[in-house]
Amino acid sequence: MAICPDCEQEMQQADSCNYNAIIINGVEYERSREHFGEPNGRCHDCGIKHGETHHFGCDVERCPKCGLQLIGCYCLPNNIAILVKRPSSPRRRFRIIKP
Repeated sequence: MAICPDCEQEMQQADSCNYNAIIINGVEYERSREHFGEPNGRCHDCGIKHGETHHFGCDVERCPKCGLQLIGCYCLPNNIAILVKRPSSPRRRFRIIKP
């Protein structure tokens, strides 16, 4: 079992991550809900239901700014992600480690 460090839910059982927005260069974007159409109706990496927000760090999640894979793009300054729960909540910062 893997617990999402953001929403603190079991990743393979939760329907969605609660942190549904990301701030990139001061602009708030809705996080990706794209999927590959897996036959079981859940993301193959983070386990969310199709059409819901991926858990941060999922290899399927796309950057809402450039459209590339979020964990591999260069849109996040200093590799820092600021995740937001809408409508309002405390913001959380996370470092993305890139190879």
